[in-house]
Amino acid sequence: MKTNLSPVFWREIKSLFWSPIAYIVLGAFTLLCSYFWGSIVTNYSSYSMQMMSRGGQAEMKLMDYMFAPFWGNLLVTFIFLLPLVSMRAFSEEKKSGTIEMLFTLPLTDLDIVLGKYLAQLAFAGVMLLITLAYPLSILGLAHPHWATVATGTLGLALVAASFLALGTLASSLSENQVVSAALGFGSLLLLFIIDWVAKSGGGLLQSILAELSVLGHYEPLGRGLVNLKDFTYFAFFIGFCLFGTLRVLESKKWR
Repeated sequence: MKTNLSPVFWREIKSLFWSPIAYIVLGAFTLLCSYFWGSIVTNYSSYSMQMMSRGGQAEMKLMDYMFAPFWGNLLVTFIFLLPLVSMRAFSEEKKSGTIEMLFTLPLTDLDIVLGKYLAQLAFAGVMLLITLAYPLSILGLAHPHWATVATGTLGLALVAASFLALGTLASSLSENQVVSAALGFGSLLLLFIIDWVAKSGGGLLQSILAELSVLGHYEPLGRGLVNLKDFTYFAFFIGFCLFGTLRVLESKKWR
């Protein structure tokens, strides 16, 4: 199927990076990453000194004591920051009345949704590039398992893509950006609650919730394990949210 999403993509990229929200998000994300990494490195240094004084090998725990908590903190920041990226996707168009203009252009609804979504992914890509600076900062001082770093970063990318897809769906439901951000934040928080309940529960309920949990499917990637099941889950989650966005847009066109 032929698509014409390029004009929408570049229009959304310009709109994102002309908005002060983009630089607030990037600035806050960088500050939080620096704080998390600095705290983790300090704690790990103390741990290393204790291990070496006992004759242990501190680097054997490098991924567990540095990268795992760092990535875990980043996932929490995604809950708060990514809804600010996706909230304006359709809410702003509806409020300004430009959504009707988009519908009159030779574009399909799929072009519009994918163009906006891919622009958000490009923005998330900038955020992920920032995170790569921190593992590189310890080159020569430690020896991380780079394959696990790669799969962990890929896992972060898939989680960010899933959160943005859900945020895009939330944005299509309201013309108020604050409401869209609140819907996105609430939905993402619910996903974390599902993961907590899955870990604390038992039996059939635990199994069902574990399969529904975004974080549950991220964790193997954070440990360097690549499973087709996890990729299938993320693809289905993203596809479901974008399909829902398409259906919402179609319903709005006929009202």
